[in-house]
Amino acid sequence: MRISSKSQIAIPKHVMTALNLKPGDEIDIQIEDGIARLLPVTTITVPRDQAWYWTKEWQEKERQADEDIAAGNFRDFDNLDALMKELNSED
Repeated sequence: MRISSKSQIAIPKHVMTALNLKPGDEIDIQIEDGIARLLPVTTITVPRDQAWYWTKEWQEKERQADEDIAAGNFRDFDNLDALMKELNSED
């Protein structure tokens, strides 16, 4: 392979196949002891209006909720009126 005047290289087809890469995929390059490694980057595209869900803070709250549910730390209500009465109580 040759490096172009724009510092670009073409990845050979056998490498693309071996790494299951397709045009438009992302790769990372790690350099260690003078050796460069190409690593495919697995990216999940999240719509902008749903990005809040994947923030560190929200995911921590999700984990806590899952733990509470697994431990039985929740209340179940038969109807909305019962829930509202509980939320408005002084206890």
